[in-house]
Amino acid sequence: MSGKSPLSGRFTDMDLRLLRVFREVVRAGGLAPAEVALNISRSTISQHLSDLEARLGMQLCLRSRGRADFKLTPEGEELYGAIDDLDGHLAAFKSRVNAIQSQLTGSLRIVLPDDVLEIPQLDLPSTIRQLRQLAPQLQLDLQLAAPQELELEILAGRAEVGINPLHAKRPGLDYRPLFSHCSRLYCGSRHPLAGERGVSEELLTEQELAAPSHAILSGAAHLYRLFPHRSTANHMAARLAMILSGRFIGFLPDYLARRYLECGDLVALCPQRFHYQIQNAATFKRSAAQHPAIALFLQSLQVDREAAGWGG
Repeated sequence: MSGKSPLSGRFTDMDLRLLRVFREVVRAGGLAPAEVALNISRSTISQHLSDLEARLGMQLCLRSRGRADFKLTPEGEELYGAIDDLDGHLAAFKSRVNAIQSQLTGSLRIVLPDDVLEIPQLDLPSTIRQLRQLAPQLQLDLQLAAPQELELEILAGRAEVGINPLHAKRPGLDYRPLFSHCSRLYCGSRHPLAGERGVSEELLTEQELAAPSHAILSGAAHLYRLFPHRSTANHMAARLAMILSGRFIGFLPDYLARRYLECGDLVALCPQRFHYQIQNAATFKRSAAQHPAIALFLQSLQVDREAAGWGG
């Protein structure tokens, strides 16, 4: 790309847009996964990257159709670091502006798991009450999402902070561990295995599993791999309904299964063998770590780390 002029003159809105596209592609790990975060087509993303490379006069990345072949050049790595610094400076500027105001205003968008009210370690109503007491003029926007959607909502700028199961850490996000819970394997009371004693692992793994449609947590993947027959659902409530139907077995958090277990609608299957722990964390962009509204949310969180379901 020799002969191209370096970035000079006025820094335009288009320059910022191109830098944002580049940042999201790096965070997502390639053009294809960045389509969701940016909500634009892969061909448009590729054109934006080409425009940015032409504007800067340097090659930023080696890219292809696949995610695995995406790689930053040394210049691209330097630029990504500079963008991260810029994000930090912008966040600091916003924090100073908020500090000038007598009370925290604006809005805070929070994304939460779809079964948030069932989680015993998290008292969401008390958290909201505390947050409203400390910042009465702060507008709250609460959203529910499946696990695979939570981090993407934050990366795409559609939410500032969330609480989600801790998968592999994504670049650009910060995680504050909050609590963990145990998930076990269950079937409905009408399932053929419900009345069986001493079910063999071979018979168990022949059953059809109600599985998440998103990526499985690394700590649970070894168990899910044992089940070749699966149907999927993206939300926990849908998987619970599948299991209660008596046609599927599946993993559920102990806190969600507990009341159905107590009334006999669910039966635990080999609970000492088929179980795993999930760590949950508050998640937000690293560049927004000092944002006063996020700090206030973390301060207001009402978490009981000792609360859990049965036998956890």
